[in-house]
This record gives sequence, structure tokens and C-alpha cells, in this order.
Amino acid sequence: MPSSYKLTIDSSGGALTLLEIVGERFGPPSKRLIFNQKGLRVKSAKVVHKGKNKVIEHEVIRINHLPSFEQVRLHTSALLYPGSYMISLEFSSKRLHEVDESEISQPDRELFPAIDESDTQTVIEVKRA
Repeated sequence: MPSSYKLTIDSSGGALTLLEIVGERFGPPSKRLIFNQKGLRVKSAKVVHKGKNKVIEHEVIRINHLPSFEQVRLHTSALLYPGSYMISLEFSSKRLHEVDESEISQPDRELFPAIDESDTQTVIEVKRA
């Protein structure tokens, strides 16, 4: 579950936006992470596991966009175990450039890849670069 989203919007008219998600991964080990999205295109991704004694960067070998499920799936070469992670996504969103930063107060799959969690309090930091 994400504890924070850090969104950097390219205000120079560029198409790509950077999103950093920090949070915990629960459940059994898996080689994929699933995010909700609608009409977005993830161009690149980086997955970093922050363990007690070391930091491990996992190679993302495939990015699958599933429009019918409104999802994007990141597949890694190694198993992702429960723990603390930081995920960096570079993506394009047409609607995000039309929205004011003050209007973004909760995860919205039409603005950026997110995990829909209505019960938790996540911090969303937005800035224009």
C-alpha cells in the first residue's frame, strides 16, 4: 500500500511525467506490481526494494497496459518479497496537464497510475518542473 505519491509534471509542454510511489508490499512473493490507470501510457519504470541492510533495484522486464481492466502491470525479473519499495514511473497523461495541482488530493487513475485505496491516508506531493 502506498504511503506517498510524488508527482513531477513537466510544465514545458513535454509529454512525460515522473511519479515516485513509496510504500509497503504485502502478500506472497510475486514478479509483478499492478496499478490502476485509465488512458495513461507508462514509458519506463524502476522498482527499488529498501531492505534492512541493503537496497536492491529490480529490473522491469515488461510493462503491460490492459485498457479493458484499466490497469498497468510491471513485470520484474526477480521475485518481489514483502517490504518497503520505491517505484518510479515515467508516463504520459493528457488530462494531467489540464488540472491544477491543488485539485489533486487523492489517487485518481485518470491522472496518474495509482492503487485505489479509499481507506488509507496517503500523502500526495505535486510540483511542476
